[in-house]
Amino acid sequence: MTDPIVMIISMVMLGQVLLSVPILLSRAMKSAIFLPLAMFLLANSTIALVPVVNAQFPDLSQLYSAIVFPTLFLLCPCLWFYLEGITAEKPWQLNRKQTRHFVLLWPALVTSVMIMLLPRGVYTDIFIDDIDAVTPLAIATVIGLLVMMMLWLGQCIYIMVRIIYRLITYRKQLKNVFSNHDDKALNWMNWLLLIAISTWLFSLATVFSSNLFDNFLFNIRTESFLSLLLVWSLAHFGLQQKPGFTGYSESVDITAPNKETQNKVVQEKEAQNNEDNVEMSSPMKYQRSALDAVQSSRIADKINNIMSNEQLYLDSNLSLQKLANHLAISPNYISQTLNETLCTNFFDFINKWRIEAAKPKILANQDSVLHVALEVGFNARSSFYKAFKQETGKTPSEFRKQNSSY
Repeated sequence: MTDPIVMIISMVMLGQVLLSVPILLSRAMKSAIFLPLAMFLLANSTIALVPVVNAQFPDLSQLYSAIVFPTLFLLCPCLWFYLEGITAEKPWQLNRKQTRHFVLLWPALVTSVMIMLLPRGVYTDIFIDDIDAVTPLAIATVIGLLVMMMLWLGQCIYIMVRIIYRLITYRKQLKNVFSNHDDKALNWMNWLLLIAISTWLFSLATVFSSNLFDNFLFNIRTESFLSLLLVWSLAHFGLQQKPGFTGYSESVDITAPNKETQNKVVQEKEAQNNEDNVEMSSPMKYQRSALDAVQSSRIADKINNIMSNEQLYLDSNLSLQKLANHLAISPNYISQTLNETLCTNFFDFINKWRIEAAKPKILANQDSVLHVALEVGFNARSSFYKAFKQETGKTPSEFRKQNSSY
């Protein structure tokens, strides 16, 4: 008999998926990035229903096992496609080249056919009663399952490494174009990766160590609970998260530059779009740039002057594109100047100006830290604390205490 707690968790997970997937599919009509997320949630719900089917519909368990097994090989590719989509600099689309991530799906389907071909009694012996396989087909099926599970684990490790690298690169890119990126940094994805890795490790541990540990440590309740956390996190945050670079290229022009400048910016954008997946601060980015040291120095002076005189850093939505429009200078040139001449990125450069503006307000001690943070251009207390500590080596209260004695 199936554990009632596992049954409850499975039904809660299914309810979450049934509520989220229709919304995601409707959004996928406008943006393709929601389709992999919907597929990921559907695959998880299919797997979550295994204990329900085994308990309530035992006659269908063999058929359902054959259906469920290939869905395992949809999980990692779909998670990768979703992350790739929300971190892409241009609108993401699934193309033929990306289908290579589904290469393990085909042998998994062959294994599913082998499961279906097993006599009912043999299937029950292997999957229900845990009796060793003796017939050639049964032995081949068991070996195929073990091999495919090990390949699946390898695929998971490979995808996780790619996801981690992608997140690191993406967050560096954000710092080159946005002055505030708390809602774009995908910090929730760190917890999601931890849950996903834990869930899959527990799944494998349950398979390979149940006889040794008698399900004491690696029990199905833990696996089901972790799966619920994974599905809930992806559904909750996935429905709220927008692609990080959405609207960046369409940033509002705060000074309405002339037509010649607009054409120049458009040309630079087209050149930038041809450099997919290249980190914005990479030296390779500027190898063919026409910007020389003298021009870069002049641009650096212009940037510092406009920050000092017009205090653009007070705009919490300030982006590289907005600054470029205001100066009537290509955003690529500004980015190159910041990286090569001023040895910083856009995010740190703007925040340094904000911190300098915040220091006298902190010393005056007339407003709350949150009020000061919002006043100088930050959009969250936590990001202000982090930037202040990075710039001064102290928290705002420590800075005030140290300097108030002079």
